Amino acid sequence: MAKMPVGFGTREIAIAGVLNLRLEMNQVLEQIVSGERSLTLVMQPSDELPLNQLYVVKVLESFSSIGKIRARQALDNLNISHKQKICNLSDQQREQLLGAFK
Repeated sequence: MAKMPVGFGTREIAIAGVLNLRLEMNQVLEQIVSGERSLTLVMQPSDELPLNQLYVVKVLESFSSIGKIRARQALDNLNISHKQKICNLSDQQREQLLGAFK
């Protein structure tokens, strides 16, 4: 069974979807930086796609009270991968992260 070639219109739609998601992810990070979203709120399980697609290290680094070094040290101490996405954190890992930054 041969696959249908992807047309130019299909490719444009896919690229537009990815770009839109990237913009929404950047908006979430801006909300974290501005203080609109707290660590407690971000660590709650959510169906919000832009938040769920962010790497946990990027989210933690965005909090001015945490920063890059503390975020990476905490993830290393808790044996959580820097490249793990927020949606893939277990409830236990979420609690550990909240405890590490309280």
